Amino acid sequence: MSEENASCGTIVTAPTCGSCGVMPAVLYHLYKAHQFSERKILRALATAGLFGNVVKANASISGAEVGCQGEVGVACAMASAAACQLFGGTPSQIEYAAEMGLEHHLGMTCDPVCGLVQIPCIERNAFAACRALDAQLYANFSDGRHHISFDKVVRVMKQTGHDLPSLYKETSEGGLAHDFDR
Repeated sequence: MSEENASCGTIVTAPTCGSCGVMPAVLYHLYKAHQFSERKILRALATAGLFGNVVKANASISGAEVGCQGEVGVACAMASAAACQLFGGTPSQIEYAAEMGLEHHLGMTCDPVCGLVQIPCIERNAFAACRALDAQLYANFSDGRHHISFDKVVRVMKQTGHDLPSLYKETSEGGLAHDFDR
């Protein structure tokens, strides 16, 4: 998905262009490896969409506004929730999986390498897909009780994103985006 996006192909932004590989990677893997039905995959997509919309309504999914945490972090949260539901998680476990998926991306900057935003995106999509599977596994092994709610992490992500200097957001010229060799 990320390579298709980078070559100007057609993709589904779930939740964004830069994070479009996370959901398909997780759901395709689970569909193939665990033979989940299409109906169950569609229900998991609906669950993922709910979490994505909560973030979109209460914070942001824009890398230009809140950094990569709002793109790849939210995609990870969505995929974590979807995967947890597929494996029979309770609502509390599903929320916990989504919370972990987003929490562990807090503060992530975009850092487009030499202005090429897709370079870090492709790698981050792969890592976020792995993290989503880990988050659902951890949540499903728990009773779903945890100290930090998904809503709290969304509020913190919004504040963190607003605190990040624009130098480290999607259209940045700082961090890895700065070409030190020229």
